[in-house]
Amino acid sequence: MLAISGDSPACHAAFAAARKFPFPLLSDLHRSVIDAYGVLDADRNVAWRSTFVIDRDGVLRWGQAGDRQMVRDGAEILRVLELIGRLR
Repeated sequence: MLAISGDSPACHAAFAAARKFPFPLLSDLHRSVIDAYGVLDADRNVAWRSTFVIDRDGVLRWGQAGDRQMVRDGAEILRVLELIGRLR
């Protein structure tokens, strides 16, 4: 599992340490990955809140994106991850 955002590596290090994340947070300062996934809000130069599940073969299996008020459904993400694990 990886996480990515437009925040700096230093910001990510502090965020991950405070929350004891067991996975890396990647920095996309130039917004190239964010733009490639179609979730760049160019007017504000920020990413839409988004989650993508990509399998080990690099295939996008599930995704959602929305504005800052959107609540992400952790249970749904876990369900998708479990389903993908069963398909292997």
